[in-house]
Amino acid sequence: PDFMKIAAAPLGPFETNAYLVVAENGKDCCVIDAPKDAGPLLLAEIKKQGLNLTHLLITHGHWDHMCDGRYFADAGAKVIAHKDDQQLIENIEAYRNRYQSMIPSLSDDDFRSVKVDRWVDDGDVVETCGYKFEIRHVPGHCPGSILFYAADQKIAFTGDAIFKGSVGRTDLPNGDWNQLLTSIRQRIYTLPDDVVLLPGHGGQTSVGLEKQTNPYAKP
Repeated sequence: PDFMKIAAAPLGPFETNAYLVVAENGKDCCVIDAPKDAGPLLLAEIKKQGLNLTHLLITHGHWDHMCDGRYFADAGAKVIAHKDDQQLIENIEAYRNRYQSMIPSLSDDDFRSVKVDRWVDDGDVVETCGYKFEIRHVPGHCPGSILFYAADQKIAFTGDAIFKGSVGRTDLPNGDWNQLLTSIRQRIYTLPDDVVLLPGHGGQTSVGLEKQTNPYAKP
């Protein structure tokens, strides 16, 4: 298959990666994660390119990954996420005070829940834009953390489970260090070494590179 067309944009106060994935036919597209400012920015780009937005895939429910989700839902995207993060995604208003105390510039408008159309779990397959994504449940950073693995393309969108040379933090509510390491070893390091990992923050890496060099998650 042709190489997947992906545009990455680090957005919002935590420079969270939003990914725009375009189908081989150049018509359909989907978005992976929706940080602050992703809605207006990506929807303008989608319109400019004349694309048809089909899905929003959410790697996990933390605010910086779903803040702008409603923009994409309102534009017709079907929203996909893991049930263990239902509270975070569908009741984000409950977490407003915590984030606003950290980042006073955030307005109440930055805390609008998004309704999920399909809850997925480990082993499920999501077909969008002509690609097949296998869901792997990788809890530890967040209970509902999932990665989207396109085997044909040798690409996995990992959210905040693993980064280049680092791993997701586990000192947030419901984080679990041992669970995270288990997720990485059993659900990420079992992917082929040449699979490219596209994380929620920072640049891309690969399974093989992290197995060799990641100082936190040794195989």
